[in-house]
Amino acid sequence: MASQAADFAIQFAFMALFAVNALITLVFLVRQISFSIAAGALPATSPFSRVQLKAWPSVTLMVAAHNEEQVLAGCLDHLLELDYPAKGLKIIVVNDRSRDRTGKILNDYVLRSNGRIRAVHRPDNALPGKPAALADAFGLVTSELVVFFDADYLPHPPLLKKLVAPFVDPEVGATMGRVVPYNTQTNLLTRLLDLERRGGYAVDQAVRSHWNLLPQFGGTVGGVRMSALRQVGGWTADTLAEETDLTYRLFASGYIVEYVDDAMCFE
Repeated sequence: MASQAADFAIQFAFMALFAVNALITLVFLVRQISFSIAAGALPATSPFSRVQLKAWPSVTLMVAAHNEEQVLAGCLDHLLELDYPAKGLKIIVVNDRSRDRTGKILNDYVLRSNGRIRAVHRPDNALPGKPAALADAFGLVTSELVVFFDADYLPHPPLLKKLVAPFVDPEVGATMGRVVPYNTQTNLLTRLLDLERRGGYAVDQAVRSHWNLLPQFGGTVGGVRMSALRQVGGWTADTLAEETDLTYRLFASGYIVEYVDDAMCFE
């Protein structure tokens, strides 16, 4: 009798777990189908993309680089070519305990940049990870905005103004652009990566933004208002999902994240 009761309990637990999983799968399936249909009717450009300011706010570009000798030069070349008033733009690159030629490449660019690039070299015993690397550099920031890029990203000249323009709205605490694989047509893997990126940005982020469902600040190809960052407690360096953490803290403080679909950056 006890054995039958135990078997029934196990079967019931399995069926309950199966039902919950099936329900969650159905909800997300309906959600994704709805988002995909809605995305097709969205405008191709953000309304902020047409904004042209007479006085653009000061911006610091921040890049964390860990063993990035193969890609850092390309990223810095593109950052230096961004269409933005030079007097209001600074670039801080954090060499995060790299063991390759990243530090040397960075130093060469610092010498050639006429003061536009500043290097931060972290010691080998520093707390590892991108959040901690960026936290070490925030003390050098004096600008109104901070815009983040990963070291393997290639922003085109118009991108920065597209990411900065939404900050004319005081309710905007952060902005988020769109990531596109640079070598999309190379092989099956790159095509699948492009499909994943399209689903995450051109569908999910775009519809969440259009329906006021809190698009996420993703930590790269995105900007943050420094006054808002200070208001919500500053940059968090002790979590693996610092971008999601910041998104929720901004939302809880009354700020929004503005997704700019035509602010595309190649990775």
